[in-house]
Amino acid sequence: MIASTAFIVLDTLLNETYLKYYLLSDNFINRVNNKSTGTSYPAINDYNFNLLLIALPPLSEQQRIVEAIESALEKVDEYAESYNRLEQLDKEFPDKLKKSILQYAMQGKLVEQDPNDESVEVLLEKIRAEKQKLFEEGKIKKKDLDISIVSQGDDNSYYGNIPMNWVVIKIKDIFSMNTGLSYKKGDLSINNKGVRIIRGGNIKPLEFSLLDNDYYIDTQFISSEQVYLKHNQLITPVSTSLEHIGKFARIDKDYDGVVAGGFIFQLTPFESSEIISKFLLFNLSSPLFYKQLKAITKLSGQALYNIPKTTLSELLIPLAPFEEQELITQKVEKLFEKVNQLWK
Repeated sequence: MIASTAFIVLDTLLNETYLKYYLLSDNFINRVNNKSTGTSYPAINDYNFNLLLIALPPLSEQQRIVEAIESALEKVDEYAESYNRLEQLDKEFPDKLKKSILQYAMQGKLVEQDPNDESVEVLLEKIRAEKQKLFEEGKIKKKDLDISIVSQGDDNSYYGNIPMNWVVIKIKDIFSMNTGLSYKKGDLSINNKGVRIIRGGNIKPLEFSLLDNDYYIDTQFISSEQVYLKHNQLITPVSTSLEHIGKFARIDKDYDGVVAGGFIFQLTPFESSEIISKFLLFNLSSPLFYKQLKAITKLSGQALYNIPKTTLSELLIPLAPFEEQELITQKVEKLFEKVNQLWK
């Protein structure tokens, strides 16, 4: 075997594994460093290396030392693996705890029901009235006026036994839904001029943000006011990787200079208020709704999954009376705040 002059070749009668561990010890490495010379590439020469002393126990003891070290290293590896698992669990725990909170909330288990609350039917009547108005304005079709209340024990399997004063309806019954702006790459710019376009990367679970690398487009390419972000809308990616399916965010105000891109769904509640919008955000972000959503996603290409608009509109969500929605929203926000404080 031939070795470079940059290496020292050791031919020894010692236990080779013992020698390896000894040469890797801090004590030996420190002595090598003290005898090394050079600035850019410090090294020790043969003469100084050969003068270094090593502890030399009997061969049988060398073997016992090797066995003790290797046994200890196995425990270190086990500890490192356990530590990594614990660290990962600690990292994931806040998100899992929030999901559990949302699951309880959307099963009616987070706050007590009050028989004196206004019936959920009052809220449904307001939704019907708004849909009728939109129909008269030519913004929705006649077939979209109906609200399909799903009987408990029928298609209600995703939600289990929700409170008797709740109803289960379809997405299309409570939201108008559209996709964002379609555009050509050649029409885009990154010079902060024109209207900002948000894409899937802007959306995180329960929130969205404007990014430094957002694209912009001239207003001449925007043919519909629908694509602008409006207060109390919910947004979610149309097409994304499987782990990012189910990210919903709420729009906290009107954004006159920001539109959704073509791969974003905009869900606008027919009955729009801060409370209803937040309740629906928590609703669609719950594990119960995610289970439905994941079941309808379709693989497109090698890595992206699509959510069919028509199928999404048929998915089920539970709806509580308005006063209870307010209590649920307040309770969820308080619990989330405590979780965030504990895991800063």
